[in-house]
Order: sequence, then structure tokens, then C-alpha cells
Amino acid sequence: MIHTLNHGLFVMSLDFELYWGLRDVSPVSHYRKHFAREREIIPVVLEMFEQEGIHATWATVGLLFSENKEQMKQQLPSPLPAYIDKQLSPYPHIAGAGLGEDEQEDPDHYGLSLIRRIHNTRYQRISTHTFSHYYCREEGQDLEAFRADLKAAVRVAELQDIRVGSIVFPRNQVNPEYLPLLPGEGIYAYRGNPPHALYKEGYSTHDPFLKRVLRLMDTYFNLSGFHTYAPEELGREVPLNVPASHFLRSYSRKLALLEPLRLRRILTGMTYAAKHRQIYHLWCHPYNLVDPYNRNLRLLARIIDHYKMLNSRYGMESRNMEELSEHLLSGES
Repeated sequence: MIHTLNHGLFVMSLDFELYWGLRDVSPVSHYRKHFAREREIIPVVLEMFEQEGIHATWATVGLLFSENKEQMKQQLPSPLPAYIDKQLSPYPHIAGAGLGEDEQEDPDHYGLSLIRRIHNTRYQRISTHTFSHYYCREEGQDLEAFRADLKAAVRVAELQDIRVGSIVFPRNQVNPEYLPLLPGEGIYAYRGNPPHALYKEGYSTHDPFLKRVLRLMDTYFNLSGFHTYAPEELGREVPLNVPASHFLRSYSRKLALLEPLRLRRILTGMTYAAKHRQIYHLWCHPYNLVDPYNRNLRLLARIIDHYKMLNSRYGMESRNMEELSEHLLSGES
């Protein structure tokens, strides 16, 4: 059956990882100072989404579900990934002295209170970002370690009465060999990559410098296209690939003069999707919305205002990844 739309769709997903997704980022101190603000800004974003009717998917690292250190250690998968780059693994950090006892003592490594708040907010869905922020295309990891990680991620969510139906792979590193494992764990959708050469393999610290520069330029200038797509392009095979369209980067003071271009890049893509009855999938991390003057939060508000205009003019609707996938896989047109 060919799925048709009488309107475009605005899909949003956020990667919620706190410190677990930043272990090998340099300098970590640049991001650590954002964590306190990140915990403050998530409730603000949730309130904004609920008030404005924005449906979003929050891909959450399984380690954040733990109530305390002992529970976290009990939930660890086996086997563990054997990355060649040891900085990629969180497990030495868990075994060492750097991990606090619970969320009150160590808010960088625990996030259950925020997860519950997301889960209890209208229009929001909890996705998995793997248990350990697992890198599916880095050297040393393998299928069995990913299988164990995936099972652990689904299990910790179930302990909180949260059913996980989608996955966002850390750094968008989609490994095709691992996709057949997803349906067995109840996961029917994942966030894929645009087919363009700048994005189709996801992200890695080993990416060439030129590739990183071009991706940065693509934030402000339309080098690679809008990456919108019609629902019939997604097919009906489980797990369903729901590709990203655009990454909402952190505000850059060095590139402040280009801010109007960054906003125009996003709004133009959304408008194109609305006019052509296609899907526009915006994604970010909560820490991307953090800066001392809330400039990116205001940018998000302008994006939402534009969505509301497109909703009024063209009937564009907001959906999270799960709602879109469930609709398409149900066979409805």
C-alpha cells in the first residue's frame, strides 16, 4: 500500500545522554558546565512542547534510568564492548571512584527524575539511545556486545513501566547488521541518516577534517539539500527507518553573524516539506539548547512559531517518531 499525506509532518527527536555521551569529547569541561543548565532547561522545553502541541521523541541512555550506583552495577550487560579506543567505554568509569551514589549526589550520571518527567508530559515518548551510549561502528565492538547492550536498555526502561518502541543510535552510527535484532526487543523504528555523503555513515571522532567543516557549513548554507522525504519512501519494513533531516547545533558565538542564515536554513526546509506533503525531522541534544543568554532556546521558539504557521496554512502536523511509525506500519493511508 502506498501511504499518502494531505499535509506535511514535523518530527522532532532529542538525544538525552548527560555525561555518558561526552566521555571522549575534548574538552569535556566545555560541556560539563552545560549540565546544570541542561537539567534546568529540559523542564522548560517540555512545558513549551506541551503548550504548543509539539510531539517529540527523547532518546535516552539506559544508564540514566538507575536510581543508585548499586542498581546500575546490577543492570550492566554482558559481554561488554571491547572498543579499541578505550575512551569510548563508560564501564571503567562506573567501576572507578568518579561515580556518585545517586542522582542527588551526582546529577551528571543519573537522570531518572527527568526521564519520569518526560514520560509524564503529553505528546512525548521515551526512546532508547542504547544502554551505554553504544557506538555501533567503532573498532572492537561486535554484534553480541550490542545484543547484550540492547537487551539491558529495554529491560531498565521496562522496570520503570516504559515501553521502548524506537532507537536512536549514538552519533547516528547505524550498523545494518544490527537492525534485525531490534524487532525481537519490541523496537519498530530507528532514526536513520540522510543519504548524502556528509551524513550517511553517521558521525565519528575519526571523521576527516574537511567532512566536519562541510557539515558545519551545511548548518548555514544549503550544501546538501533539505533531506525531507515522502512517507512512501519509508516503506513498511520493521524496523522502520525515520531519517533525520537537520541537526540543531549549539549556538556559536564565533559564527553569530551567520545566525540569520542558520534559522533560514531550517525554516526553508520545513516550508518545503509542508508544501510538498513531506516529512521534516529536526534533532538535537538538550545541551545544544543551553547558552548563557538562551539564544538557542529562543531559536527553538521561532522554529515552533514557524511550524504553527505551516500548520495553519498547509495543515502540517507534529508527530514523534513512534506515532509516525505506528501510523505507517498499521497500513493506514
